[in-house]
Amino acid sequence: MKRVNVFTLIKMFHPYIRKVSLSFLFFTFLKFRNERPHWFNGQVRINSCFPPYPSKAFDRFVEILINKQRKPHTINLAITSNCPYSCPHCSYGKRKKEDLTTNQILNLIREIKDLGTAILGITGGEPMLRLDLEEIISAASPELATIIYTTGYNFNKKRAEKLFKAGVGWIIVGVESTDNIIQDKVRGKKGSLQNGINAIKICKEVGIYTAINTIGTRERINNGELDRIYNLARSLDVGEMRLNFPTPTGRWAGCTDKILKTEELKLLKEFQIKYNKKRSGPIVTNLAYIESEDIMGCNCGYQCLFIDSAGEVCPCDLTPLSFGNIKVKPLNEIWLQMEQYFPQPRLNCLMREISSEIKTDSFPISPNESEKLIPRYNKNTSLPMVHKKLRRRNNKK
Repeated sequence: MKRVNVFTLIKMFHPYIRKVSLSFLFFTFLKFRNERPHWFNGQVRINSCFPPYPSKAFDRFVEILINKQRKPHTINLAITSNCPYSCPHCSYGKRKKEDLTTNQILNLIREIKDLGTAILGITGGEPMLRLDLEEIISAASPELATIIYTTGYNFNKKRAEKLFKAGVGWIIVGVESTDNIIQDKVRGKKGSLQNGINAIKICKEVGIYTAINTIGTRERINNGELDRIYNLARSLDVGEMRLNFPTPTGRWAGCTDKILKTEELKLLKEFQIKYNKKRSGPIVTNLAYIESEDIMGCNCGYQCLFIDSAGEVCPCDLTPLSFGNIKVKPLNEIWLQMEQYFPQPRLNCLMREISSEIKTDSFPISPNESEKLIPRYNKNTSLPMVHKKLRRRNNKK
């Protein structure tokens, strides 16, 4: 991967420089040392949390951040509840089995564009099971950068070519282990690791930007599995390794022992820094770092949103609290009603904070019960560092 020089980064953000403080620019410069922006097919890729540059999606994303708007720059949409696997950590587990129709999804995408969203994550279940996936991806262009989160199931070159033609931005394949036996035990079926590897190879062959996603569990931190997964990603020449942090949700609901301690989160951060300092190999994107109070914090319900396959609107894909259904109310109306509960970003993950209070085994939780679980808003609560730096310019005026 060819790295991006400083002059390109200045060009990317030049239109917005006058809108932010010098302290924010200095802060951003320091944090970019832990990233490795690079070129792919004529566009700059920072990581899968940013749309590629240049693109309409990138402009929409940066406008939301710089102008401190309460808009969902990122929406993840589950297009199916079905999956051939039965992973014990599935965040979608324990939800009702119901899928929106093609027309309902296409209408929803128009509503998502109207909200100003920049990134549309396509998830499930297993999104490759939907035969209208290419139509959905195509409908999102050009305003939305699209990501498909998949296990690699049901991939073939013909479908990959259709997805490329439709304009998909990323294919991110989940990998739980580099050991076939362990991976199959997690997935509940044989051949799951090879399915994922085959999907990556096919996507690379047709020119789709690929990444590997995994969960940075305590076990994988301690037994070296994260390094082995990175080496697999490197051998496959993918663009990125994306690290999620374990959250007690879905089939892991109630498993608060999975929550990482401060020292373990620090190890995940060091993992990202170590590999992003290298001149070659996949970049590492660590959500425990990006979504910490030192960077973006938790933006669920503020600048991020999740819509499940039945149309239930939740703050994020890890927080199964419903605030309405798009089949009953327009998305924009639900979003505006959520503001009283999510008027600003949080310092840390909401679901980690409230998971011990959730007693039900059926998700998502109804709007009435969800509203009771949201901690009371305190306007004096400190902001995550990015948002604090962005607002400092206005406070000085």
